[in-house]
Amino acid sequence: MLKKIGLDKLGGLAAALMEKGPLYAPVRDEKAVNFQAIQDPAAVTLDFYNTALSPKFVFFPQSEDLIRYRLEKGNAEAEAVPIAVAPSVLFGVRPCDVQSFAIMDRHFLGAGIIDPYWKERRDKTVVVGFAFDPSLPPDPADFYNTLAIQAADPSGSDVFMVKKDGDLLLKGITEKGEALLKGLAVLEAAATADEAFFDETLRKGREVKTRFAEIKDTEIAGKLTGIFEKTAFWEEVSAACISCGACTFVCPTCYCFDINDETLFRKGARKRFWDACMFTDFTLEASGHNPRPRIFQRYRQKVCHKYSYHVTKYGCISCVGCGRCTRSCPVNIDIFSIVEKAAKL
Repeated sequence: MLKKIGLDKLGGLAAALMEKGPLYAPVRDEKAVNFQAIQDPAAVTLDFYNTALSPKFVFFPQSEDLIRYRLEKGNAEAEAVPIAVAPSVLFGVRPCDVQSFAIMDRHFLGAGIIDPYWKERRDKTVVVGFAFDPSLPPDPADFYNTLAIQAADPSGSDVFMVKKDGDLLLKGITEKGEALLKGLAVLEAAATADEAFFDETLRKGREVKTRFAEIKDTEIAGKLTGIFEKTAFWEEVSAACISCGACTFVCPTCYCFDINDETLFRKGARKRFWDACMFTDFTLEASGHNPRPRIFQRYRQKVCHKYSYHVTKYGCISCVGCGRCTRSCPVNIDIFSIVEKAAKL
């Protein structure tokens, strides 16, 4: 099913989606475009290249309460926070970010223990993907095509969108996506020419090249294992790193978290919140010993986890080539260049 709507009616589409439940969509602020829970449908924009932050927070919030408790003398009362998730729509997600959800599924759903928080949000969210414009040059930091992700790749989306002049074309990919489109009266049926344009955009998307070197999962995993103890290499490639952790917080496939209790006046909550392997205290033990005290060791961990350990454990690279880590790095470290260099050793 292919539907369409004028881009000048985007606010009306957003309003119709909000009637289905919470809507998460791109919004422009003073600094960048990022996904937000929408309150004003007129704030939604599709005029952006990609968001500064990934939309993974919709499924994996930066901070969330797991248990709430109250402490009394000689007694403690605690209750699990119920997982109350309403059916929602995540709108305008670029193909590389859509693919990141499948990678995260392997960890939160396929590792033997199912994370109920991730699962509930994934099950109740319709993902509306949004093609990059294949007629425009990609950002220099991107390298998604080297990981077999296409600029107009509908896989993983429930609905996939393509811009056509002043119109927005929306195609149902899954049953969940088809059901959403059928319930939106603001949409109109697409014409035969629209169908042809949609298919041509997908074809052109396969031709977009971000970087030209190909990264093969098992080959790079083996290379990184082989150079793990080559300290000189890791010190050189991470020499500029200041261990700020910005790369991990913008990454759509970083899933490390910590759990902590926050108590005030005998009331508190056990919280889960994002953590980062680039932080000094990430591996600090209670004894005071830290097995990764130096920056090069932490950066090696980050690269090897994404391109070696994850391949060994889950059968895929834990990276989608979105380029956010490079764009956000204050010292311009490019992870692709490091991986490419390692592959040539």
